Formats: sequence, C-alpha cells, structure tokens
Amino acid sequence: MKIVTAGNAVDTDSARRELPKASGLVLACKGPEIAGIGTIKRARPKYARTIQERSGISFEPDLLELGYVAVAEAHKGQHLSRRIVEKLLAGCDGDLFATTGSDRMKRTLTHANFVRSGHEWKGKRAMLSLWVLRRKPS
Repeated sequence: MKIVTAGNAVDTDSARRELPKASGLVLACKGPEIAGIGTIKRARPKYARTIQERSGISFEPDLLELGYVAVAEAHKGQHLSRRIVEKLLAGCDGDLFATTGSDRMKRTLTHANFVRSGHEWKGKRAMLSLWVLRRKPS
C-alpha cells in the first residue's frame, strides 16, 4: 500500500478499498522487498462513465482498468513499471483503459501499445489523460 500511495497519484482510501478487489495483481520484488506493484482493477461501470465524460471518449462501461502501477523510489529507473505492465497484460486478454497524469506512466503505456484518447481533464493532483488498449476486434 505504501508504494501505491507514496506516488501521490491516488488517495489512500481508494487504494485500500480497491486493491483487494483487483482482478489481477503483479508484485515486483528485489530480494525480500516489494519494489513495485500493478493491478488490473475490477470493472467499475459508474467510474468508467465518469472517465468517458471527462475525456470525451466512449468505451464499454465494463472495460477493466490498468492501475496502481507504482515503483518504490529506491527502484525507479530500472524499467520495473514496464515489466509489471507486461506481466499484467500477459494475464489479461481483453481491452483495457488507464488514466494518468505521470509522464513516466505515459511512456510505459505507450511502450505497451496503449493509445492516448480524448482530451485531458483536471484531476485532484494533476491533469489526467485517458489511455486505451484495444486487443480484440470491436
């Protein structure tokens, strides 16, 4: 939990509530230490509709979300977020979306073939953008 909230991208209550409900989870470990984390979040149709409104892009409201990709400060710069996302994608064959305001995460999503879609909107901590990965025919 510390790694997720240390990046200041999500509030602690949301992470505490949603992490146990994730449909996929990857931990990157360096010895006994957790160096990074990432999840495929459960479908949240109400939240997805909010993201559609903010971004101006329509997508299926039951689309799963890639999220909570975070790396501990001591392990940044080692491409762990890319490896975490690769492992998550290997375990999920459907389309996904993600939202971020982080330039590092935008590079990770681009590397994983997510496409930035719609327009940015003001989040609580930064300007956010929608990223979509289409892996099945629509």
